[in-house]
Amino acid sequence: MSYEGFSRHKHPPEEGESAAREHHLSGEAEQHEAANESSYEGVHARAIEIAGEGKYAVILDTLREEKLLTKEMERVEREYSLDDISFLNEHDREMFAVLDLYDPGTARHCLETYQIAREKIEKEIIPGVSFARLIEKQEDVTLDQFYRACLFHDIGKVEVPRAVIRNHFDEGHMLECMHHVYHTLYHDGKIPAWLGLKEDATDTEIDSAFVKQHSLRCVQLVPSREVLSPDELAEIQARGYTGEETLMDIIKPHETHSGEILERAGYLTESRLAALHHNYGNKTPEHPFAVSILHLNVDLADMLHIADVTQALQSGDRSYKGAFSPSKMMRIIAEHAQEGKVSPLAAYLWLTDDVRAYDAQPQELLSAKQREQDAKHLAVVRAFLAQVKESTNTDDILSSEKS
Repeated sequence: MSYEGFSRHKHPPEEGESAAREHHLSGEAEQHEAANESSYEGVHARAIEIAGEGKYAVILDTLREEKLLTKEMERVEREYSLDDISFLNEHDREMFAVLDLYDPGTARHCLETYQIAREKIEKEIIPGVSFARLIEKQEDVTLDQFYRACLFHDIGKVEVPRAVIRNHFDEGHMLECMHHVYHTLYHDGKIPAWLGLKEDATDTEIDSAFVKQHSLRCVQLVPSREVLSPDELAEIQARGYTGEETLMDIIKPHETHSGEILERAGYLTESRLAALHHNYGNKTPEHPFAVSILHLNVDLADMLHIADVTQALQSGDRSYKGAFSPSKMMRIIAEHAQEGKVSPLAAYLWLTDDVRAYDAQPQELLSAKQREQDAKHLAVVRAFLAQVKESTNTDDILSSEKS
């Protein structure tokens, strides 16, 4: 019998039958989708487990061997809109998938650091002059290399125990933990005059003053065993730490790890930039770009450092401290320059644009308290800018670039 004949003689289903069949098929589809989702959740959980194993090369190889990497790359590409980043290749996408599996917060921080850096780099400092234009004049580094270094500057954190990166300590708790530092240094119990405190100052006030005077943070002083839970302590001990190290001691190597991972990937320029984004070792930067015929240089590692700091300070995701106001962020960047963490000229060029943007906003939108706080922070920033301007003839430098 032909299909035509079959179709002609077959009785059409009753309306109720048809509806029941459609409902049955819909139920099967939903069950199939739920089964697929449940299956993926198990696979995804395994991928996350692998990403916490410690060594980037081992993580990548294991994800490939267990055929988990492709699916995770597809997910990450959708969630982070990576198609918008033109320079990414297949290996870059693998690297970002590993970073996200290790810690989504770190992946988001890296992406936003890249976006902040790119926006600033491509923005005109003065009409006709942008950082991008200055960088393009150099022969040893391209914009894409700089942007890739920004995007993967923290890839080395995948080799730091998750317990440290995800630790939800707060400054109050850590200040309490600092008593042993103070009392170890001052056994007689007298408050040193240079702390500028009254004799009846509380322990918390003493600890805070000590940190401020030494430009230190609690994370640099408190042993990790005082901050981590028993499970977290066991995790870092399994990786060779004792718990006597501070959180900063454990985190610091990530900068070196970032450089090593990028170098093994064949990204030599990016590796040198990423390995200096904090410059814990006070090394000489290797990728300056010239600003003006006066041959004053701004290093790209400094620009990465400022973008990194800006993202961290403006992020509301930090468990231990909320986002800072724009004026406070500007002050911190200026202080980093004064402390030698970043070049004064790099900070000057970055902050000049930030101050201009702040001054352009309607002040009546701010509360009286916020305006008062902003005024204090900006007084420090403007004094810094004036000092750099006077010492470097910055207006002449920018004018020469425009011409």
